[in-house]
Amino acid sequence: MELASLNEEQRLAVETIDGPLLILAGAGSGKTRVITYRIANLILNHNIYPNQILAVTFTNKAAEEMRSRCRSLLPEGNSEPLVRTFHSLCLYLLRREGKVLGLGSNFTVYDSDMQESLIKEILKSKDMDTKEFRPSSLANQFSQAKDAFLTAEEFAKKKVDDAYSKTIASVFLEYEKRKDLRNALDFGDLILKTVILFRDFPVILEKYQRLWKYIMVDEYQDTNKIQYHLVQSLSSFHKNLCVVGDDDQSIYSWRGADISNILNFKKDYPDAVVVKLEENYRSTKTIIESAAALISHNKQRTNKTLRTENPLGDKIKFTSFQNEMEEAEGIVQKIQANARKGQKYSNFAIFYRTNSQSRYFEEALRKRAIPYKIFGGFRFFDRKEVKDLIAYLSVIVNPVDSTSLLRIINSPPRGIGDTTVNRLLNHSVGEGLSLYECLNKQVPDIKKGTLQKLNSLYRMLDSEMEDLGKKTPSEIAYDVLEHSGYREFLENEGTEDSFSRLSNLNEFVNALKEYEETNPEASLEEYLSSISLITSEENTKDLPDYVILMTVHNAKGLEFHHVFMAGMEEGTFPHFLSIDSPEGIEEERRLAYVAITRARKHLDISYSRFTRKFGEVDARFPSQFLEEIPKEYMEGEFTESKYGVRRPEATPRAERFQKSEEKFESIQAKVGSGDFQIGTKVRHKVYGEGRILSISGSGDNRKVEVRFGSHLDKKFLLAYTPLEIIS
Repeated sequence: MELASLNEEQRLAVETIDGPLLILAGAGSGKTRVITYRIANLILNHNIYPNQILAVTFTNKAAEEMRSRCRSLLPEGNSEPLVRTFHSLCLYLLRREGKVLGLGSNFTVYDSDMQESLIKEILKSKDMDTKEFRPSSLANQFSQAKDAFLTAEEFAKKKVDDAYSKTIASVFLEYEKRKDLRNALDFGDLILKTVILFRDFPVILEKYQRLWKYIMVDEYQDTNKIQYHLVQSLSSFHKNLCVVGDDDQSIYSWRGADISNILNFKKDYPDAVVVKLEENYRSTKTIIESAAALISHNKQRTNKTLRTENPLGDKIKFTSFQNEMEEAEGIVQKIQANARKGQKYSNFAIFYRTNSQSRYFEEALRKRAIPYKIFGGFRFFDRKEVKDLIAYLSVIVNPVDSTSLLRIINSPPRGIGDTTVNRLLNHSVGEGLSLYECLNKQVPDIKKGTLQKLNSLYRMLDSEMEDLGKKTPSEIAYDVLEHSGYREFLENEGTEDSFSRLSNLNEFVNALKEYEETNPEASLEEYLSSISLITSEENTKDLPDYVILMTVHNAKGLEFHHVFMAGMEEGTFPHFLSIDSPEGIEEERRLAYVAITRARKHLDISYSRFTRKFGEVDARFPSQFLEEIPKEYMEGEFTESKYGVRRPEATPRAERFQKSEEKFESIQAKVGSGDFQIGTKVRHKVYGEGRILSISGSGDNRKVEVRFGSHLDKKFLLAYTPLEIIS
């Protein structure tokens, strides 16, 4: 097989055959090419049988691309190596060997919906509240335990601190028991059961150790603890283990990825050969050297420096905008100007840190009739939590809208199940009443406790209906989030996903506030009608050309001619949930590194000087990462751009900060919770005056518990709840 087309480092990686091998593959350095050439080299030049080679990666797409490239390098009719994802490999093994664990070969694999359904069944049997013990949250905890190589029994031994933890452990044990009785596994079981199989039945392990003489693992920086053990078990006989990855692109710790797996590879295998693929073929020298300078500020990384022989290219454009709306308008106008010169829309990608940021770009693109797609996510108004809030508002505007009422009757969870809903519907038809009216009636066969929950929902909705003419649409939306328990529900869940959903609700209130400022006389009904027009637009799946919108996490592995990195403010990027720990900041920096290295030719970075949180304007400051990019690679000023876009009025607090901005000077945004102390008297726009009972967390993740009156205690995440200090 001819290897002349490879550079020196690539060729060394391909020709290193026996023993452990670590390939540190920088962004755009030809990683997949090296893996597939290495497989072909083993087969064609070293007479290794294809069935002796195992390659493992993370996604079906990556596995299929690897298979396709191998086919193109091997003679037609040649057999192929086994290329699988971690989960499909373990499914393959358990179908063949699982009987020794008591599994029938026809076992069922539960998806997330089936997992949650079983957990709900268990909670119901234990008479437990699904609002306090949310099935999706429990399913996530069980999966995390399995990823950390913990069985339900081991999990239970660890959870002995308090009654709440013991209760979760008891549900986990029952969940596993019922799955076993039903001959079922969930996705977390696939890898855990395989590792247990190999641990408890060494004869079976030896069979596959001898079969797969050469093992290759792609994206090794993304492996978790249980995947690490699987790889160690399979490779411990021949020790011909090749792992490929980039510690600088490790961005998934929130879902269990352990960067120490790749950082400690040389400790695990002292005789390992380490090959660094440091030449980037994708991007301009300006982009690559900027990314290399940024990531060099991380301490937890291997010693390597990305480089390229590509031309210097254009400087990175930097723009400071007054607010998110102006930022979106400015970026979209630039895309439109380039499109008029003949460029395709698909040349342009807009990156943002969180899903909630997409709204401004969607609105700006729709206004100009520019087609777009959101990669790896939903359009803003199609997201579940946004549709839930719209449903609440729709019922308030139109109480006979039973479809919307059915959507939110148990969202957030109130313990109102399908049986209750069916009895309500039957009563509605039988008595000639609307479903809404039935919420406040004594419906036969519905328990007293459930009736109280229905009555409480009715009173909340009825109160908001009375306020329709007295409050603005954004105030009603904010009140609904408070009084329905939706905001509190997401805060208490405390996961990455729940904070993302809370951010989306924040953006919805922002959208209402901006709508009011543009249309002072507009009603909630008119705004809901405008949303209906948006959501009924033609589906974009068959568009031939479109602008691409995505979070930076979804951008990994992709590349674009022109990238816009938006929202580069402290608290947004780096995200406020990460700024309180060195490890968190380093992962955010790796995420910024990934974003920068997606751009081939052009990169624009921007930030907003003021942003909204639940309609309140707040001052923001440039991301600390901007200071870490050499100034000679950037052009632009921290000045307002002139797009004639309406700007929100600055609050007094914002005005104080506005004067302190200086070019390329990193300013740590002051955290709004700095003056809050236990005993501080505060005012909340819904609950009135109260006093702080406790404070927990730090930075923008700080949470306070406030007592209103003599008995009402509420918890608030300060980043999302404006509280006015009275004394």
